[in-house]
Amino acid sequence: MSKSIIVEGISKKFRIHHEKERETQQRGLLSKFLGRSRSDKDGSDEDFWALRDISFEVNQGERLAVVGRNGAGKSTLLKILSRVMSPTEGQIRIRGRMSSLLEVGTGFHPDLTGRENVYLNGALLGMSRAEVRQKFDAIVDFAEVERFLDTPVKRYSSGMYVRLAFAVSAFLEPDIVVLDEVLSVGDARFQQKSYAKMRELASQGRTVLFVSHSMAAVKDLCESAVLIENGRIKEKTLVDDAIGDYMRHAMHVGGANMPLETEQLDLLAMHVTQGGRKNPNYNFEGDAPVDVELIYHVKENLQNFRIGFYVKTVFGDMLTRALLADRNPEMENVRPGTYRVKAQIPADFLVAGDYVLEVHGSQFGVQDFFGSNALQPFRIARPRLFNIQHEREQAFGHIYLDPRWQLERISD
Repeated sequence: MSKSIIVEGISKKFRIHHEKERETQQRGLLSKFLGRSRSDKDGSDEDFWALRDISFEVNQGERLAVVGRNGAGKSTLLKILSRVMSPTEGQIRIRGRMSSLLEVGTGFHPDLTGRENVYLNGALLGMSRAEVRQKFDAIVDFAEVERFLDTPVKRYSSGMYVRLAFAVSAFLEPDIVVLDEVLSVGDARFQQKSYAKMRELASQGRTVLFVSHSMAAVKDLCESAVLIENGRIKEKTLVDDAIGDYMRHAMHVGGANMPLETEQLDLLAMHVTQGGRKNPNYNFEGDAPVDVELIYHVKENLQNFRIGFYVKTVFGDMLTRALLADRNPEMENVRPGTYRVKAQIPADFLVAGDYVLEVHGSQFGVQDFFGSNALQPFRIARPRLFNIQHEREQAFGHIYLDPRWQLERISD
């Protein structure tokens, strides 16, 4: 089978500078703010290897996910593949035209209009103006930004920007599409439309590389995956196997780093406990409720505001959700301030096994603030009174159902 991408022994080194703590007198207003003295010569340098000896191949038409925790090296790898940065060691062979959508703010010139940026990106892909014109209407229809085509993109919302940038990447007929988490900015309807478009591209023989913290999105879109841990890659596997490895690793590592900050909403803390006691391993009894506490800061008035959590399997499949406004619609409108919200996962609710709690914060139909970045893996033990006559029997499903059985003998 023809190869679209061949990666051989890629490594990337960064130079990190560390300042020494100095007790010398700080001089000048700027020095006080920056914490510097007159002499900045003290300090030390450190080599940091973001990637080490990465090798893999991607077949033409393959949909490959790159998964791993924050800081594992995923984005660095995609930037090297997209030729945004060069590797320190190793080489890459790419066959075909590549279109990359790495993060909100890349790929477009902020002072140019949406229309001008579409043609600019086409030119960068080697397309003539006539070729871009043939695709132009489809791009605009898909991105749903027709009213704002002649507005500079620096005035676009993040959602508008991503919709147009994705449409350009998908419709200008690249051979390889590279996406790094950006679709989490769009609303759910546009995400599903984008995933369908990527599957269509792959069916046409185009190659897709996808990075996301949403295991549900990875499983839905991709057929294979590579897992990166501490800058090193494991062998390419089927997507379910890679997700399983990733989530099993996450079960033994702390959850999301706090705070998670956005322009309008900050998640300051997430506490998952039982009986008022913290469990560093997040292993909980199945016959007692699990307590969830979220502390967040709202920076401006928000309408259609949602805050709460999802409970998912380790493969990213959603089991249930609990949002503050589900039964309290008046709480969809929120004023600036710092808030604490408490909730419980009921006792005897989850079947014994490994799960993930994902904090959700959004404005309905507008934006998702945290994507799939606010995660806390946890484990539920078997309730002591469930099926006590056959304790070794395998657990089935994920939710315990109490159907209120009633037995009546109606004949001898």
